[in-house]
Amino acid sequence: MAVKIKLKRLGKIREPYYRIVVADARTKRDGRAIEEIGKYHPKAEPSLIEVNSERVQHWLSVGAQPTDPVRVLLKITGDWQKFTGEPGTEGTLRTAEPRADKKERFAAAAKESQAGKEAKEAKEAKAKDGAKESPASQSRTRSAKPAKSKAPAEAADADAASEAPADAKAASEAPADAKATADVTADEPGSGA
Repeated sequence: MAVKIKLKRLGKIREPYYRIVVADARTKRDGRAIEEIGKYHPKAEPSLIEVNSERVQHWLSVGAQPTDPVRVLLKITGDWQKFTGEPGTEGTLRTAEPRADKKERFAAAAKESQAGKEAKEAKEAKAKDGAKESPASQSRTRSAKPAKSKAPAEAADADAASEAPADAKAASEAPADAKATADVTADEPGSGA
C-alpha cells in the first residue's frame, strides 16, 4: 500500500486551512486519514505551520512520500533536511509574536483613555482661562486703534448709488444701438444678407 503525507483541506470558501495527514494514496483529498501529524493555516500572518516532527520522521523512515506542497512545508520546518541529512535542519519557520494578556491590554487601554481625558480637560480649562482674558485684551486692542469716521464711507455709498442708475441706463441703450447698426448693414446692397 502506497502511503502519502498530504494536505487535507478544511475551512470556508477563501478561508482555507489544512491538516497535514498521512493517508493511503488512493483516498480522496479530504478523505479518511491514517494519522494527523500537523496543521497549516496559510491565511494567518505569518502562516501558521505546526508539525509533529517525531511522527514525520517516523512516517518518512517507513516510506511515506510527501506531496510537493507538504515537502515545501517540511523544508520550512527543517524536517525534510533532517530526514535527508542536508544542512539547515533549523528551518526557516517564522513565528508570530506572542500576544499580550487580555487583562494587560485592557489596563493599558484604560490608562491611555484616562490620560486622554485628563489632557482634554486640561486643554478645556486652559481655553476657558484664555476666554476670560480675551475680552480684556480685545478692549485694549480697540482702544489702541483710532476710530474711523463714518462720513467718508457714507459718501462713497451715496456716490455708488447715484452712479448705478446711470450705468443701468447706458447698458440698456447699448444693445439698441447695436441692433440699429445691424439692421442698417443688412439693408445695404452687397452685404450678402
